[in-house]
Amino acid sequence: MARPRNIDAGAEHLGADRSFNINEIGSGSVEIEAVERNLTPDLVETEAFMNELVTIMIADTNDENDADMLVQVAVNGRNQFFVRGQPQDVRRCYVERLARAKKRSFSQNLDERLGENVFNTMKAHNTLRYPFTVINDPNPKGAAWLRAILSERT
Repeated sequence: MARPRNIDAGAEHLGADRSFNINEIGSGSVEIEAVERNLTPDLVETEAFMNELVTIMIADTNDENDADMLVQVAVNGRNQFFVRGQPQDVRRCYVERLARAKKRSFSQNLDERLGENVFNTMKAHNTLRYPFTVINDPNPKGAAWLRAILSERT
């Protein structure tokens, strides 16, 4: 059986966002997204899946504002610390927290020559707060599960 490749979470799709015009801010047009989750109805099976061990590594940072070598994640009051740049076996529930920790920034197109419909259009950009790579996930459903979590809208 072929060993699955590593999953670089930062390189995966991090949720679709539409561009919007600056005039739409505060216009009251709220978009509600229905999120489908393919969770098993059996709570015991889901709990077992979320407590499986997965080997991940959080990337080192070059950001001087992110100088902490430890990253802390909490699930249901239980803390997990990650050391950047070192492979670590952790429960899948903590990997989910890392996958949902996203930063959103915006860029604007301020070229008036493009017309009113394009001028001052806001485009969202999502990135992971703590980029990580899954080195080993023994569950064959793990890769699809992670990609689904990463692709959810922020």
